[in-house]
Amino acid sequence: MPPKRRNGVDHQDATEPKRRMTRSASKATAPVKEATKSKSEGTVVKPSKTTKGAKKATSPRKKTSKPINDTTDNNASSEGTTATTLTIEHDSLKKPITCHQYTTSSEIPHLPTLIFTHGAGGTLSAPAVVNFCNGYSKTHSTLAFQGSMNLNARVKGFDACISHLSLEAGYLILGGRSMGARAAVIAGTNAITGGTERGLSLILVSYPLKGPKNDIRDKILLDLPENVRVLFVVGEKDEMCPLELLKKTRTEMAAKSKLVVVRGADHGMHVRPTSEEKRLGEETGKLAAAWADGEGDDEDVYID
Repeated sequence: MPPKRRNGVDHQDATEPKRRMTRSASKATAPVKEATKSKSEGTVVKPSKTTKGAKKATSPRKKTSKPINDTTDNNASSEGTTATTLTIEHDSLKKPITCHQYTTSSEIPHLPTLIFTHGAGGTLSAPAVVNFCNGYSKTHSTLAFQGSMNLNARVKGFDACISHLSLEAGYLILGGRSMGARAAVIAGTNAITGGTERGLSLILVSYPLKGPKNDIRDKILLDLPENVRVLFVVGEKDEMCPLELLKKTRTEMAAKSKLVVVRGADHGMHVRPTSEEKRLGEETGKLAAAWADGEGDDEDVYID
């Protein structure tokens, strides 16, 4: 019996965002080596007991942040990439979101920053996220943000980052892995809805096309207009995004798409030997950056 299609569920609660003000706090750090969980880094400083009752500041406040320190070899970064840990506040968010902003000295200035987010059960420290961002950031900057497992809340995270980067009316490059990829599609659709002429490119890593109940999450992809560019980065053995199902979906999409397949990789971009995960992850990031710059738009790529 064929998989059932989800009827519009991808749009749940993802309404058109209102114009909002943002506040951010950041501090440059040393060159990135690897990513690790840092719950205390870059967070908004709350009043101590001695300052209890003090009024909340209304202007941007500087916060201490630390380098994204070394953890494991899988998360080692590429030479020349620098990261900043920062927090972004937005009136649509229940609490500030932590971000890692990747930059490089060889950045190509004419492209906007890629706004990227992790999967439902992941973090900014997930090797698949770190490796991809390090590869992409060899030539283009990336703002990766930490979000909750709620899809609508993750969409609001994109809205906050768009406002933080002052991209409300400009060209957008949005992306994410797994559930974060779904949120990127919804946020991008919201951004181009309303009659404003603006460009949109989507970088969807491990897009969860097939849901846990055998439902097909293709509606938001099929609803994308033809002027949107889409890059799919998928593991060859990803059970949540079977290549044959993705091929069928792409033929039905109005938006133009390209595919990068990592041979032997699963949904989490794990491969054997595990020592190859970093290299392959960074390679997908490099290919995505080249695609964002208009290179190789017509050819699907398999890497190993």
